[in-house]
Amino acid sequence: MKWLIGLLVVCTALFADLTVVASEGNSLDSEVSSKASRCNYYFFVDTNGDVLEVIQNAHQDVRGGASSELVAMLKDRKASHIIAASFGDKLIGSLQSNDIRYTVHKGTIKSAIEHLIKK
Repeated sequence: MKWLIGLLVVCTALFADLTVVASEGNSLDSEVSSKASRCNYYFFVDTNGDVLEVIQNAHQDVRGGASSELVAMLKDRKASHIIAASFGDKLIGSLQSNDIRYTVHKGTIKSAIEHLIKK
């Protein structure tokens, strides 16, 4: 029975609707970044609005291909949605072709999460 519960937990995590919020800082009071691919941090949020993880953007200083790196990271982490204050045309095309939703939101990380859970 324990293995079944463990399996259900793993499967739920694999198919959870995970949202990533691009951020200028690593606190909930930080502003949502206008640079989706080159922001300072990413907040990983579940459908309940719980922050699961905050990571520093390892690709913010790459010379080219930051959008590709972001989309690859979203796919690797099974994220289905990203929130940022703005998106470039190249990134929008890449997100759409990979079935990743995007939302433009200006304000704090906290307000972005509140907007997310109201949907």
